[in-house]
Amino acid sequence: MNFKKLQTMQEELDNAILSEKPEMTAEERFNQTLVSLDVEIAEIANCSEHFKFWKDNKGKVDEKRFYECKSPYFKEIYYFDRLGSNNEKLTRQQAHKLTLVEECSDALHFILSLANQLEVEIHSDFEFETTNDELFLDLNAQIQHLRTTVNDDIFFKEANVTSLIDIFLSYTKNLGVTTEELEQAYYEKNEINYKRLREGY
Repeated sequence: MNFKKLQTMQEELDNAILSEKPEMTAEERFNQTLVSLDVEIAEIANCSEHFKFWKDNKGKVDEKRFYECKSPYFKEIYYFDRLGSNNEKLTRQQAHKLTLVEECSDALHFILSLANQLEVEIHSDFEFETTNDELFLDLNAQIQHLRTTVNDDIFFKEANVTSLIDIFLSYTKNLGVTTEELEQAYYEKNEINYKRLREGY
């Protein structure tokens, strides 16, 4: 992943958002970004449903983005992407994957923002091999740990952000999302975020 490009894009987006919103302190912004990331990580888990041991058919579909089409002649249910331009017919699994990738890209936005606020350049150099549940819990613990990072020296800030991105990328990979899919989804969502900003979202 081109983290340098992604961090630059995120800084530009954050600056555009901040210029339109009421002023806040650096601490308020940092804490709100941490909460936002925590919520987005929970949304990834909720979308994938990996923790639902009682459920066989796992994986949610974004009903706002995809509309369901049931044919009276076939048993299959198809989905169409409201954001797509070619009216391609999608299976439930394909619609779920696109939903999941978008959720992961939302979380990436906040990771990039946190790294920028801590003035740390992101790099990833380790992959964790464990269960989705363990990675989810590790991510939450790392987010909590970041709260104490603000006043640390640069070495500890870099170590904490690197741990966060390593755990996050391991988690998304475990869920079946490639770094290429994640990066492309970031670019697409970045455009949507600018559109939302123009429209007063």
